[in-house]
Order: sequence, then structure tokens, then C-alpha cells
Amino acid sequence: MNSPQQLVDQLIKIFPEFSNDWDEGESYGYKGNYTYHCVFLEFTPVSHMIFSRATNDQITDFCKLINRIVEMGGDIENAVSTCFLEHASQVGVRKIIAPYLSTEAKEELR
Repeated sequence: MNSPQQLVDQLIKIFPEFSNDWDEGESYGYKGNYTYHCVFLEFTPVSHMIFSRATNDQITDFCKLINRIVEMGGDIENAVSTCFLEHASQVGVRKIIAPYLSTEAKEELR
């Protein structure tokens, strides 16, 4: 994953309905040049709704993506950890994703 746009593409591939919520980062002041953090800031608040409608395969695919991101490190790992995994309990998705996460990803889960 070499760009925030590729991350958005992957999220929409797994959860097509996320395209209805994604606004290219405009709600966070970006005008097309958004960051990985921005992507997860938009995804996290709607994740519970998305997961409540998702199939087991979609959730599994999402968690595989999260596991790969955590392994990658760098800015993208920081974004998923600080903007999604650390808030998983607050948004009501921790129990849904925990069984599918790697040990490394679970260490960031709150």
C-alpha cells in the first residue's frame, strides 16, 4: 500500500458502502491530498454500522488488511493504530475484529 488512495480503494473493495461515506478528506480540511490518518478518521466512526451489515468474509478480509498494515510499520501503521485500533472499543467493533487480528495488531487494540 503505497498511498492513502490505495488504502481507500482497498477499503471500498472490501466494503463498497464505505464509498457513500468517503469524502476525499474534505471533512478534515483536505482537498484531495489526504493522509492515511484522514482515511481512518473517516472510516472509524462508520465502522460499526458497516460491520453490522458485513459478511464474515468481509470482516476477515478487513482484518487481513489491518494485519498487513500493522506489519508494514511507518505512517500507515501509526494511522491504523491511533485512529482505528485504539478506538475499537469506543466505536463498538473490538469484539467483532479481535478474533481475526494478529498478535501484533491486538497489542494496539483498545
